[in-house]
Amino acid sequence: MWNEPSTALATAELAGPQRQPDPALVVSVEPGSIGEELGFQPGDRLISINGRRPRDLIDLQMLCCDEELTLEVEDSGGTRHVVELEKEADDGLGLGFSEALFDGLKQCNNQCPFCFIDQQPPGRRRSLYFKDDDYRLSFLYGSYLTLTNLTAADWQRIEAQRLSPLYVSVHATEPELRSRLL
Repeated sequence: MWNEPSTALATAELAGPQRQPDPALVVSVEPGSIGEELGFQPGDRLISINGRRPRDLIDLQMLCCDEELTLEVEDSGGTRHVVELEKEADDGLGLGFSEALFDGLKQCNNQCPFCFIDQQPPGRRRSLYFKDDDYRLSFLYGSYLTLTNLTAADWQRIEAQRLSPLYVSVHATEPELRSRLL
């Protein structure tokens, strides 16, 4: 449904407003899907669903649960279209996207002395050297996170969307030692 996360979309902000999500770039359309019936093509960009820009695949899946959808789409030629449709609540659009996150990855800003990313041998693919600490990748992909860079809005979203399980890397349980390690 999506490719490996791109380090080009990495964001290091720990607080403040998040950047506007990029439109979701369609890279594949399942044969016989709603997306194919609507005429989606690879290269199209899904801008919004019912007036909301999805931040990631989680938002996209939740927004697509409605039975009535209004999609704002930009085709590969740059023309914008508004498509209205009715579907069953559990029917997906049948679209594959270039990224799982449309507003960038959250980076880990800890300086752990035992960081396994820092211990990677040279010559591997670039994404193995990226220090992500994004709860959405934990939910979608099973990545571990430290919970140290979550904003109040992140915590609220985790609760509101019931994003579970999240895979947490516990470095230490003693507060003084934990603060030294992280």
